[in-house]
Amino acid sequence: MIATAAAMPLAAASAGAPTLKFVNGPYTVGGCSNLTGVTLAATTNGTTPAASTTVSVVLPSGLTWADGFTGPRSFTTDPNGKVVLPAIKATPNAASVPTMGASMTGANATAPVAVTAQVGAKIYDVVSAGNPPATGIPLGSVAVGHGTFLNPDGSLVYFNTVAGKAMPLATNVTSGTTVLIGSTQSYSTYVSGGVAMVQDVATGTTITAAGVPNGSTAVGHATFLAANGDLYYFNSATNASVLVASGVSSAKVSLFAGTQPVLTFVAGGVARAYNATTGNYVTATGVPAGTTAVGHSTYLAPDGLLYYYRAATNTTTVVSSGVSSATTALYGGTDPYVTYVTTGIPAVYSVTNGTYQTATGVPANSVVVGHATYLAPDGRLVYYNAGANAPIVLDTGVTSAVVHLYGGTDPIATYTHNLVC
Repeated sequence: MIATAAAMPLAAASAGAPTLKFVNGPYTVGGCSNLTGVTLAATTNGTTPAASTTVSVVLPSGLTWADGFTGPRSFTTDPNGKVVLPAIKATPNAASVPTMGASMTGANATAPVAVTAQVGAKIYDVVSAGNPPATGIPLGSVAVGHGTFLNPDGSLVYFNTVAGKAMPLATNVTSGTTVLIGSTQSYSTYVSGGVAMVQDVATGTTITAAGVPNGSTAVGHATFLAANGDLYYFNSATNASVLVASGVSSAKVSLFAGTQPVLTFVAGGVARAYNATTGNYVTATGVPAGTTAVGHSTYLAPDGLLYYYRAATNTTTVVSSGVSSATTALYGGTDPYVTYVTTGIPAVYSVTNGTYQTATGVPANSVVVGHATYLAPDGRLVYYNAGANAPIVLDTGVTSAVVHLYGGTDPIATYTHNLVC
């Protein structure tokens, strides 16, 4: 007898869960630009299109519908279970990777959107009025030196205006700056991964600042302030560091004649200066204890008095009172020029000539960011042309700025600003 197998009914196919997916990513859009064609696909069970199904889409902060609406919107899927969203616009200052969200009954979906160029970075040449955008500088970057920006991810980048491109200098940077050696040669000083470094931007030659403790902070050209208050100057020619002083609370570095580093600092509350080329020290006689170094041979006291110390005559000048911010640059390499705000009024002072000028047209309560340059409360970056007794508005919506004198006399502003669509 031949046994026969009994016929068994086929098991019913198990019903899968509904699905919802963004299907044509990854998505990228420029700040102030539109993202089009974003497509969602919905199914009832993972395979069968969910036709005529309502899908709700929520946009994060930084993305809006192209018509300006910011709230959630609902759409109905087509016979293939798909929805093509209308244009989505990135706002000027969107986060670098905001995430879109979508939902329907039984399913949700998210998708990141890479947003580029949310914050503008620019270089402004006051003499030529050239104002090229520093492309490749991401959202949240900060201007830290001539043509140099510290990015949110810790990368330090130099923007080459001649080549029109960003040049990475280092990663994992905690502090840094770039100055002009000989008034034209870009030279960077920074701390990367805790290690003090210097770099010739043109040649790419990078040197570890031997003898500078890990975890120090770059405070100026080849100069570092250690966590314990020790101030070091690194001489790349001898590959050796000089312990300039201990107990330092503030320090600035200027380049006399374009090449001689002069450190202006406060150590143990005492105002001092050090010429790294000659090795000479001076104590700033007449400057009270407890001041803050704010620029070349210039100190700001807690009571708002601003002092300039003349090493040649060992005398101190009270520049002004009620000062909230100040700096001093060496115009032409040797002429100290003080830029400051006194009782809310922007002003400048030529140490050599002994002349004062109110910075006519510069908004009250601005903050000094460099030679004759101020950042106004409303975000305007303003350069004061003393010769014409007139302001020049360099840009609006500025978030950070520094100024250096190219060739000793040509103010170059390096800055970041919010885009305006």
